[in-house]
Amino acid sequence: MPDSPKDPTVEVRPVREGEWESYRDLRLEALRTDPLAFGSTLARERDFSPEMWRERISRGVAEQAALTFVAVDSTGRFVGTAAVATLEGDLHLFAMWVDPERRRTGVGGKLLDAALGWVRSSHPGSAVVLDVNPRQGTAVQLYESRGFRRTGKFSSLGHTPGEQVMEMIRAPDQGSRNPA
Repeated sequence: MPDSPKDPTVEVRPVREGEWESYRDLRLEALRTDPLAFGSTLARERDFSPEMWRERISRGVAEQAALTFVAVDSTGRFVGTAAVATLEGDLHLFAMWVDPERRRTGVGGKLLDAALGWVRSSHPGSAVVLDVNPRQGTAVQLYESRGFRRTGKFSSLGHTPGEQVMEMIRAPDQGSRNPA
């Protein structure tokens, strides 16, 4: 049985290089379960080498340019992830996903709060940008609850013709409106 909602035993922390296999399995499950939530595909990432997975989770850590967070339940199972990286000079939140069994239990909020906390401490005064499929209403609501606003910009979800993602931005140093 999963930990109860808001259970403090769900730990959110940066993923460690030695955990690349657990991270890989989580990422592939995310791509399988919610293909329209990501700019990549299961077919593309399924064949990544172990070196690619290791590099993905350690990329930019030493330079404070990127960090990947995971949510880990009391059994050690990865149940969610979110990443922040500097891309073309801007900070972007991406690859956010929570296991369907854990949605609406606070895990997504914990992941988002950890990522935004890292931004505040490592990149004070920086805005954060993300793209989200507008049909993912729960995700949009979570982002809005943490200060993200719609920019009005849309772009194509390259791997699925007809699908779009919506850009959202969180202003620099904006405090969380998280009621918890």
